[in-house]
Amino acid sequence: MQSALQSLRQEVSAPGLYLDDPADFAGFATDWTRKFSGQPSLVARPRSTEEVAALLAACQRHRIPVVPQGGNTGMVGGSVPRGGEVVISLSRMNRIEALDKVAGTVQVQAGVVLQQLNDALAADHLFFPVDLGGRGSCQIGGMIATNAGGLRVLRYGHVRDSLRGIEAVLADGTVVSNLNKLKKNNTGLDLKHLFVGSEGILGIITRAVLEIVPKPPSVETALLALTDRKQLPDLLQAARAAFRGLSSLEFVVRPAVDLLREVDPAVREPFDKVYPLYAVIEEETGTGPVAREEFAERLEALTQNGIIADAIVAESEAQTRELWGYRERPPEAITKTGLTHKFDVTVPQGEIPKFLDDVERLASRFPGFRIFLYGHLGDGNVHVNVVQGKMLAREAFYAAEKELSDEIYGQVSALAGSISAEHGIGIMKRDYLGHSRSAAEIAMMRRIKNALDPLGIMNPGVIFAAQK
Repeated sequence: MQSALQSLRQEVSAPGLYLDDPADFAGFATDWTRKFSGQPSLVARPRSTEEVAALLAACQRHRIPVVPQGGNTGMVGGSVPRGGEVVISLSRMNRIEALDKVAGTVQVQAGVVLQQLNDALAADHLFFPVDLGGRGSCQIGGMIATNAGGLRVLRYGHVRDSLRGIEAVLADGTVVSNLNKLKKNNTGLDLKHLFVGSEGILGIITRAVLEIVPKPPSVETALLALTDRKQLPDLLQAARAAFRGLSSLEFVVRPAVDLLREVDPAVREPFDKVYPLYAVIEEETGTGPVAREEFAERLEALTQNGIIADAIVAESEAQTRELWGYRERPPEAITKTGLTHKFDVTVPQGEIPKFLDDVERLASRFPGFRIFLYGHLGDGNVHVNVVQGKMLAREAFYAAEKELSDEIYGQVSALAGSISAEHGIGIMKRDYLGHSRSAAEIAMMRRIKNALDPLGIMNPGVIFAAQK
């Protein structure tokens, strides 16, 4: 391996392309959950598509396995090395290259960070509508490779729905570029969709053309209190009917709010009374007091119908951030609490109450575990977080992972759900892929992988086990 790496350096050489000190590898070796890590043999940070192509061509010649990496905010072990692979980080390919306000598109390099993109678009009152809690770290290439969804799927869909064109480099260094800006372009197979959700097993995404939209004149936000999780499906139906500009509808179960207040005592109890769960609703509206009054009236109707018990309407940007914090900040609080088994799943929206009950009963069978639940009511995505208690040994916590996975993914399958809503399969979920995809589908995925990466150098072991 060392001789192959030496040959790689000789064949593809540029100032600052490689990190030479293993002490600098730490940020590339462990993912967001801290559960998945491994030492890379080398970290390369290309600045251009040409450098990516040269790296991959040389890696294929020398049969050097590669892990593509974006912002490294993944949660399923798909973005970190596992067996001494070369990490190719896209962090330096971070240019916003072309804005077309007439076509409603922007062309970016894959390493552009989501927050960076929207900060740049704000001057023209535009934005890229896919929004994630990790917006300050996640990169566009990684978002495409995992088909990220996030907080506004209800209105704008996943990344797939906002992707117009793509440029990617295959395992042999071939550059496949179709940086299309057209909304309608039916000219055979739409190859960009091969790379959406591909998690780096087919090649490396280097550029993309994204559809962007005008910022809404105003956005109204409210925190809702519910007395019973069985009301969640009713809330979704009523909100869809009453809030024509509905863009987000999120929920958080009480223990996650308690944890947030435990980690940050400055967080206030939002209502005079403690409720078992909350929801955040966001609607894109017109401007002015009339639009706000109408928003409040629709919320009042939900109260009168017994669907919600109370509501707080944000009166300022600061209060909007505060109300969103009850839903967005628990993941950060969880990382400060202990190790976590994370399950990012989708179930039919009408089955969410039952699923919440089922996973809570399951977690109660494991002494010393804490469970925190929240998610996206609009699309059925539930984030299940099973967290290490203070008195629970690391070994005992890890030992329970398989039983928890078997049970939770089994429950999801029984409800005709998906074992992965947002973060992909990685290595964590590959043994459970058959819960959501048929044998014929998995075989077809393998055939595509083998056709585009015959030597298996691209992110080996991700989505399905590497073939020997």
